[in-house]
Amino acid sequence: MNECASILAIGDVHLGAPCSGVPRGISAWGVDLGELTPVAALRRSVDFAIQQHVDAVLFAGDVVESVNARFEAMLPLEEGVRQLLEAGIEVIAVAGNHDVEALPRLAAVIDGFTLLGAGGRWEARMISKDRSPVAQVVGWSFDDRFVRQSPVAGLPREPLEAPSRAVPRIGLLHADLDAPGGHYAPIRRAEVDDAGYDAWLLGHVHQPSLETSSTATESRPCGYLGSLVGLDPSEPGPHGPWLLTVGNDGRMDLRQVPLAPLRWEEVSVSVEGLHHVEEVPDRLIREAERVVHRLGEHSILPRALGLRVQLTGTSAGYEGVRRWISDGEWNAMGRNVDGTAVFFSEIVDSMDLPLDLAEIASGDDPAALMAQRLLMLMHDDARSRALLEDARAALSETAGEDVWLPVQDHRNAPDPLSDHALRDVLLRSGKAALSAMLTGCEESNPS
Repeated sequence: MNECASILAIGDVHLGAPCSGVPRGISAWGVDLGELTPVAALRRSVDFAIQQHVDAVLFAGDVVESVNARFEAMLPLEEGVRQLLEAGIEVIAVAGNHDVEALPRLAAVIDGFTLLGAGGRWEARMISKDRSPVAQVVGWSFDDRFVRQSPVAGLPREPLEAPSRAVPRIGLLHADLDAPGGHYAPIRRAEVDDAGYDAWLLGHVHQPSLETSSTATESRPCGYLGSLVGLDPSEPGPHGPWLLTVGNDGRMDLRQVPLAPLRWEEVSVSVEGLHHVEEVPDRLIREAERVVHRLGEHSILPRALGLRVQLTGTSAGYEGVRRWISDGEWNAMGRNVDGTAVFFSEIVDSMDLPLDLAEIASGDDPAALMAQRLLMLMHDDARSRALLEDARAALSETAGEDVWLPVQDHRNAPDPLSDHALRDVLLRSGKAALSAMLTGCEESNPS
């Protein structure tokens, strides 16, 4: 009886893209910037595939960053594909909106590299082990950078190639799931389910949405593989390829392998009990050590870890801590913990004022008016929503200026005028203003 077959599935690699937010001085903590790039993440995945003797590697599009991929992106991709093929591992890919030109060029120069669905048509490829078919991969590739119609809507129900025996069918696609009206192959979950495939492995969205699962106990897997390495702090959590194991009975097990050399995490740190701003760095470093130790218990430690810290709670040294955050003195903080370089990508002031807002709000001076609005924003009611609408109206013209277009085109660009974003900025700026008002009053009226 044949052994189980294994397939390594890789999401968006974006070779040629920089990893934003990593401090230039990270080498002081024992890590070179070159170890953290998408190229390094791809090499880790190729090495893993060869070590594990997988039968095939799948790429779900956007392997390179630029439509007209340059030498520095194509060379490591070509090297990686050749390594896999030389190890007897089949390599199958679909093109996404970023590599609509690059992957067809690669397929033309490397024998054995399979690009499925070139020209925007569906194709099937059988993966075999010991000359027996183990899985059928059905894929479609972008033929233009913008595709506004669902490719799944035209997918035939019957296999494009009839397998010699019943084997799992896996859809491989770069698309925008449940995003009607989108520009990047918008598909609906109902269409995907109706196709009747045993799994759908998707590229395009960088946050993984697949879960470790088994078709013996779970519904058919369908979701995003995620980016191979978090390209900036907006892509937190584990990243890496996904290992799909196919049993002799056709059942599949799916698990993520967190090989990304760079990882981002978001944590909360309380300032309760702190009396001096000098105590903050020590508390942050202790939290960083705890995070690394926790990750090491359940995962492969990355070479570098960027932390976005939300400071919470109340401290007698509130004003000093707030100034410390604003001055950016934390930018140079970092430490090597168990071989992982830990740094801080952002410190967010979510601290509570060491004041009785209700008492301040009972007055009729400017500080009281500010306190009243802060109290409103802390509740989701009609008055709070009215404040948010006023802020949205006041900021909409600024947010729509051309200078912000590059930010809006960012792959993970948040909506700056969403209720959540507006509430956050109003609370933080309001607290800072109220603290400055009261500090000014105390300085001008010494006891």
